Amino acid sequence: MGKTHKMPSANRKHRKKKQEKNEDEEAVEKEPNGSFAWRDLLPSQVRTLMQTETPEDLQDKMANILNFDQHEVNLTEATQLDCFVIAFHWAKENGFDERQLSGFITLVSNLLKNIKESHMSKSENLNYLKECFSGVGSDNPTVMPIPLYFFKLDHAKLIMEYLITTLIHHYSLYEYLYTQEQDELIIGTDLCTEVCSEMNGPFPPPLEEGMPIEIFENFHLSKTKDAQVDDEAADASFGEELTDAVLKAVEASESEAVKTVPATELRRIIEKITREMIIPAKTELRNKIKEKETGYLTRIEKIQPK
Repeated sequence: MGKTHKMPSANRKHRKKKQEKNEDEEAVEKEPNGSFAWRDLLPSQVRTLMQTETPEDLQDKMANILNFDQHEVNLTEATQLDCFVIAFHWAKENGFDERQLSGFITLVSNLLKNIKESHMSKSENLNYLKECFSGVGSDNPTVMPIPLYFFKLDHAKLIMEYLITTLIHHYSLYEYLYTQEQDELIIGTDLCTEVCSEMNGPFPPPLEEGMPIEIFENFHLSKTKDAQVDDEAADASFGEELTDAVLKAVEASESEAVKTVPATELRRIIEKITREMIIPAKTELRNKIKEKETGYLTRIEKIQPK
């Protein structure tokens, strides 16, 4: 018995796209002259849009099909995309078939192009809309080109009401959108940010919840603890050296009062004065110096040329 081989998924997708392309080309060739069907949306594209389940999915696929690459930052593209998405959803909810959906989107696109490129007034665009529906209901669109031959009179009335209450009602807004340039400040601005300086500066330390706890403990907190330990060790060393120096100076004194006090008591008194008065004053002075240094560095950074 011969072995059966499974076709790779890439080949299946390629064959499916090729088949859809052939079906699209065949549908376009069969369409009568002047028809609005399959101009902006091909049959395969309409089916793709009809299969969407959420408005977000419909918007993404519509933007990809109509090549609206900048709709997230360009107000003109965003407005056009919204108009097409809402129109397609409305038509789908009213039971339009694939050809009717494609022709309806082409009609909406032409009305927008009349505003953007031809600068038609509201009355001129209304006349164009009426002309598009002329001949609707005829059984033979091949004799005279009928752009929307695939609609019935009931559909025509429904579409006219929809377009008048949406696009035509807000006609001035679309005219303003297509004639006024978009201000760049709407889509971007320059922000000046300041990074927190060292712990002892005028800025508070960053919040713990602003970074992962592992990073805070391993880097930021450990660095702060190491600095505190270094300062404490320096103060302890300074206190011992100062105590020894003062004790030697006192013992070398010829005062009778000093000779009556034991050396251990003298050391205890000197250590207490050093610990309670001299070291706190030294620490306060060191902190003030650091604050001044941080302030000067901040000023220098602000006046440096960018």
